[in-house]
Amino acid sequence: MSIKEHILDVAESLFNELGYTAVGVDLIRDQAKVSKTSMYRHFGSKNKLIEAVLARRHQYFEAQLTPIFASTASVDARLDALIDWHFAWFRSKNFKGCMFMHALAEFKSQDETLAQQALQHKTWLKLLLLSLFDPTDLKREDKAEAIITFLEGMIVRAEFGGVIENKDTYRLSVKTLTQ
Repeated sequence: MSIKEHILDVAESLFNELGYTAVGVDLIRDQAKVSKTSMYRHFGSKNKLIEAVLARRHQYFEAQLTPIFASTASVDARLDALIDWHFAWFRSKNFKGCMFMHALAEFKSQDETLAQQALQHKTWLKLLLLSLFDPTDLKREDKAEAIITFLEGMIVRAEFGGVIENKDTYRLSVKTLTQ
């Protein structure tokens, strides 16, 4: 693993666990066991490091979710796979909520670049959800909006611990949004 990837791993873990503002460059440097010079050589600034973490995180989501939507399975089967993917994420030891939601909350009025990056991720997700439906479906925009709102709510509920035991309820509920 390269030093750059190692720094990204450490920074992503710390930002995910503690938040962006709460984590300083010194903590990342100490946890990664690299020099501050090395960090700045690779990323230039803390905000550029956050951009890199979010870009990599987006690539991960894209690699994980795109195959679900590329499948020739029915809409219901793809929704089941989407719910299953989210529940697997919620059960993972590193689930601390959505890093994009958190970035928007922390940087909305402070750093337009980071806020835009978070919004672009959510725009990508909505476009992916639109691909579930036939382009001639006049309600596809409304359906995609309802599903993304539903997913965002699930993520927040999972962050507070109120989802895991209700997987079947969520599986049934998301399908009603496509009717």
